[in-house]
Amino acid sequence: MSNDRIAKALELWQRFPENDLSRFNLAQAYVDANDYANAMVHLRALCQKKSDWMVVHIQLGKSLISLGRSAEAKPILEHARQLAIAQHHDTPREELEELLKTL
Repeated sequence: MSNDRIAKALELWQRFPENDLSRFNLAQAYVDANDYANAMVHLRALCQKKSDWMVVHIQLGKSLISLGRSAEAKPILEHARQLAIAQHHDTPREELEELLKTL
């Protein structure tokens, strides 16, 4: 199931490489398959392109944590928390505050 989803998402992104949503869909497929290394390639690119895309920063931070790279994840998640505050997203802010306490 995961490989099929990744293959479909990869095909879509290859057809529309400038489409941020297709790239995010591919990154999410990798995350869901626990393939954090491949997910991070796309999540980093999206974070660089759109520094205000909160959910991408959250996924990147969580992927780093899953790879045992909590110190690297912390500033990314702190940035995501600031985005949540600025964008009035209370639930993600609360989740991030709890997650940051564990780092």
